[in-house]
Amino acid sequence: MKKGLILVVAVLAMAACKNAGNGVESVSGGGSTREIGAADIAYIRMDSLINNYNRYIDLGGEFEAKATKVQSDLETRARRLENEMIDAQEKVSKGLVTRSQAATLQEQLQRKGADFENSRQTQLTQLAEEEQVMTNQITYAIETYIAKFNADYRYKMIITTSGGTPILHADPALDITAEILKGLNDEYAAEQNTK
Repeated sequence: MKKGLILVVAVLAMAACKNAGNGVESVSGGGSTREIGAADIAYIRMDSLINNYNRYIDLGGEFEAKATKVQSDLETRARRLENEMIDAQEKVSKGLVTRSQAATLQEQLQRKGADFENSRQTQLTQLAEEEQVMTNQITYAIETYIAKFNADYRYKMIITTSGGTPILHADPALDITAEILKGLNDEYAAEQNTK
């Protein structure tokens, strides 16, 4: 599928280059012939779109605040556990506890360490899941909006300049990033107003 997309983009790019004079190329495929001109293709600068999309800014800010809080909590708990270990070692080395008390302290600290590690893994896994959900929400919102935006198929193809596509240079007149961004942000603002 990836090779097919690259081939389609390459054919379209060659067609655009060959017909710079008339702006139209006849392309055959699937039993039909149709003409594709430069105006049939548009592109989006995805990095610019994402970084200026208010939904991404809001959700990303909320996620960052939560991630910072979780990280701070984990660091505090790790320091507390480390201090307990140091305290226990000092008691044992100074002979302030019996061997059985030292063994009990060691067991307690091992249990606390295992509990901390399990809790840390759970919280980090939960953060990773929340980040993936946030990414999915943003992607879904963008894809849904673009489908509505291009419901009339005025563009035969809308491509992106990021994400591993082979677009190295394109006519700025084909860039619809600002138009898509405005529509996305307007739609998001309308959603926020209804809440």
